[in-house]
Amino acid sequence: MERRGVAAAPAERGRAAVLVAVAAGASALTSYVVMWIATHRLPTDAAAHFLTILSVLFFAYGLLSGLATEVTRSTAAAQRDGHAVGPSLWRVAAAASVVCAVPVGVFALAWHKRLLGVGAGLGDAWPVALLLGLGVWGYAFHSTAVGGLTGRRQWSASATVIGAEASARLGLTVVVALAGAGLLGLVAGSTVAALAVLLVLLLAPRVRPVMGAATDCAGGVLARRVAQSMLAQASAAAVVVGFPVILAATTAPAGYRAAAPLLLAIQLTRAPLLIPLNAVQGIAVSYLVHAGRRFGRALVLVIAAITAIGVLGSLLAWAVGPWLMTTIFGADYRVAGWVLALLTLSATELAVLTVTGATCQATNRHAIFLGGWLVATASTVLLLLLPGTLEQRSVTALIGGPAVGLLVHVAALVCGRTRNLEPETGEAHVPA
Repeated sequence: MERRGVAAAPAERGRAAVLVAVAAGASALTSYVVMWIATHRLPTDAAAHFLTILSVLFFAYGLLSGLATEVTRSTAAAQRDGHAVGPSLWRVAAAASVVCAVPVGVFALAWHKRLLGVGAGLGDAWPVALLLGLGVWGYAFHSTAVGGLTGRRQWSASATVIGAEASARLGLTVVVALAGAGLLGLVAGSTVAALAVLLVLLLAPRVRPVMGAATDCAGGVLARRVAQSMLAQASAAAVVVGFPVILAATTAPAGYRAAAPLLLAIQLTRAPLLIPLNAVQGIAVSYLVHAGRRFGRALVLVIAAITAIGVLGSLLAWAVGPWLMTTIFGADYRVAGWVLALLTLSATELAVLTVTGATCQATNRHAIFLGGWLVATASTVLLLLLPGTLEQRSVTALIGGPAVGLLVHVAALVCGRTRNLEPETGEAHVPA
């Protein structure tokens, strides 16, 4: 790959974007189908709890994307420098799987009434807790494999791992739905799919060797870097996919039982922008870093494109969104056009915040990246405490919270003198 020279880099990034975007598109489509099945197989209150459980699961998956990011950096550096002195990816995945799965299971037990409904007892929570823990355990291996393959620029193999999880999730959900399974069966379909990576590792000879690769630093250093990356991703995931859990924590149980249409609308308006963007985030950051002196202009162009798509989507959501919701999901899932339009705008804000945050990372402004997302999360929670209907509070929080975080990122990028960026290394030297 390197022998073809620098000129091949744009073509390689283009192919990488296509491969990863196709896999991410399959994952997004799978999410839509799973939600459609849930809304048709479960009553609205059970559907609300299913969407909340998915929120916990995808929050954990979002947190593990921080693991994938650091593994990508570490394996790429080890290969580039010939300095593979750290633990193998097998060991990294094994440690991360336990460290992440246990807290998620404990959280599910502690919050079982919120996750499963007012009448749920501890006996109902154990299966959900075990399934969530199992899903997170498997996804730690998934994230490590994707990170290692991406670091080695094995794009097709990385897309295979992503696509395997999506295919397994869709297939298992269809099977349990046809078998007449209820809430627990649908949860099982979504969580057990994370174990698909183990089959890929066993059956795909091009994927398995990467897990034996060593990282570029000692285990203690790598653990600290992974923890920092996952903390940053946790704050981002709390706003992007963890909102139903935050909403449940700030809403009376009686009111939350009727939240299924709103929760569905939030996920539907976010997926088209955020799922593909998260998947190709590394490629976008690479483009911004290597833009050199045109860095600021390149960032403005990316943000302008996202904003234009978001505004057009908001207008379409206002015009045809309510009709689509009731046509696809049924009369119980009607949401007002203005709510769908503003939710789409909030998703656009989150997409822009994702880009500015990743840009802060690319220019070594890690504290600003983390600070912006933490401020966005705190502002979202505070705005949810304001009086109003469920829709009013949600829209206000989802627009206002990310806006505050975006101000933090933009102010730092404007005031941080991005001309100090060194394109060749991707590092920024910012005066103290």
